Amino acid sequence: MRHTLVFISALAAAKRCSLADVLQSDGSYKLDGCEELQLFGESIGDSGAISLAKALATNVEGLLLVDLWHNNIGAPGARALGAALVTNSRLQRLYLNENPLGAEGVRALAEGLAGAKSPHHLWLSRTDAGDEGVIALGEALKSNHVLEALDMWECGITGRGARALATALRTNNVLRTLELRGNPMGDAGAEAFAALMPVSVPLGVLDLLNTGVTSAGRAVLRTGLAKARANPYLVVFEDDIGPHQQRTSWEEKGLADAP
Repeated sequence: MRHTLVFISALAAAKRCSLADVLQSDGSYKLDGCEELQLFGESIGDSGAISLAKALATNVEGLLLVDLWHNNIGAPGARALGAALVTNSRLQRLYLNENPLGAEGVRALAEGLAGAKSPHHLWLSRTDAGDEGVIALGEALKSNHVLEALDMWECGITGRGARALATALRTNNVLRTLELRGNPMGDAGAEAFAALMPVSVPLGVLDLLNTGVTSAGRAVLRTGLAKARANPYLVVFEDDIGPHQQRTSWEEKGLADAP
């Protein structure tokens, strides 16, 4: 029995791959046997992302997660990765946090996302997407039918970008989780998402903490919640409620505080 357990443990560990496991001597990537590719902080840059994208485009096996957090990837790498998502139908989670994508990079990624077959979860926090980036992403989400969760903390999105994204999501029937914490969208963003709630069926988790929403904006959000088609788990900034300074719509209803 002990030998069996050791074998199973080794098999499970082999499915989580590092850069050394997949990078070939010629700079290409071989992803066979990997379920999770952990490249956090490896600084593969655009050239590495382009090579990885070539492998992702033809990967039809078990790769489910790619962590490219903090890898100095810009617009060229983002464009290649977006194109790979059009043919890759296996990937579930893609982390691109803290890469200098900028608006140009997010627009490049969005070109592929419009017709993508994956991923289901996408992290773009601290990528300097700005309004132009999120507007392009919103346009892609009008025709994207796979993305279920989008994380864009601290991307410099203002009320203009928030309004465009909320408007785009009116025709999206897939996105369930939207994390916009730390973007300076203010009450304009609150009003936009309050107007979306009576329209959107899938959106169930919306994080607007630290987005500059005032008491007036929170009142508008509560009005939207009352008319919501789903039962959204909403996180908003609140004054004088403890060190975390947040409250959720579920807490206010006396429900268990978890989506």
